[in-house]
Amino acid sequence: MSTPIPVPDDFVASVQHAVDQDGEARRIVDVALERGLERVYLVGCGGSHFGTYPAFDLLNRYTDAFATERITSAELTSRDPIGVDEHALVIAASHSGNTPETVAAAQYARGKGATVVGIAREGASGLAEAAHLHLDYPDTITVTEPKLVHNEQVAAALLAGVGVTDVATRLRAGIPALPTALRAVKDEVASVGERVADVVADAPLTYVVGGGPAYGMAKMMAWCYFQEMQWMDAAAINGGDFFHGPFERILEDTPLIVLLAEDSSRALGERVVRFGENYTSGLGVVDTAAFTLPGIPAESRPDLSVVALMSAERRVLDHVAARRGHDTSVRRYMYKVSY
Repeated sequence: MSTPIPVPDDFVASVQHAVDQDGEARRIVDVALERGLERVYLVGCGGSHFGTYPAFDLLNRYTDAFATERITSAELTSRDPIGVDEHALVIAASHSGNTPETVAAAQYARGKGATVVGIAREGASGLAEAAHLHLDYPDTITVTEPKLVHNEQVAAALLAGVGVTDVATRLRAGIPALPTALRAVKDEVASVGERVADVVADAPLTYVVGGGPAYGMAKMMAWCYFQEMQWMDAAAINGGDFFHGPFERILEDTPLIVLLAEDSSRALGERVVRFGENYTSGLGVVDTAAFTLPGIPAESRPDLSVVALMSAERRVLDHVAARRGHDTSVRRYMYKVSY
């Protein structure tokens, strides 16, 4: 049994800080729509990019009033998409606000005439300067939850703005409850966190699987949390592709972590769980259906469950870090060498 670090005392306040900026999100979306919105680009690097998967899923599934693209910061500038112009809305996220590729992407988009929203911690930064609007959050360990809230609120405003009011209403009914609901998740995921720590702590390689928007959360866990923050070998697998190659590498004790949300792609992960139950003793499942999510209406859960999934896996990381004795802030190269 490991003892993870405490949940930050200001966790609820940090998420609430993001929720309280909904009015600003609505206003910038109104500006973009008035300019004849044709394309939305969700932009970032690493975790900031993976955190765009839930919002992309909402916009991609619920409206064809504009095209939506999820793209890394460096790809935006290097590919020079033809659609980045005055009819585009670019939402760029970076925790520090100074990630070079993301600042360059925001500057590039603004130079092309796009409406630019930056999502980053509080204070002056290159991204805040380049954006028309800076949606922020306190500079604490609570990072990804506020970024996801900002993305969800922008998505809700976009859907409402193009007449998809039923979905926007469902989202807005649940978003105000996220600060306390996600705080509850941190406690409720404890037993799962210990199970995952049992499975992965000493493993040579861990497979993390998620389907639909949960694939973004699988990338977050495998790449940011395990590779970057724990120096573990891990691979993120799309639930839709698991049975087209990766499952051949599952042996009787292979660590297989499956991430399940409650959205329409849930069945992709459930199929992997069924396989894992039969073929490996190393199965670990993070399932939002097990969380109470107090205050979030039943009709809002499917669309907001991926946010809860991300918050749960972030707490799972704390359990793994405690078990392995590896501080999540330690880096070998990041912020230390030129790259």
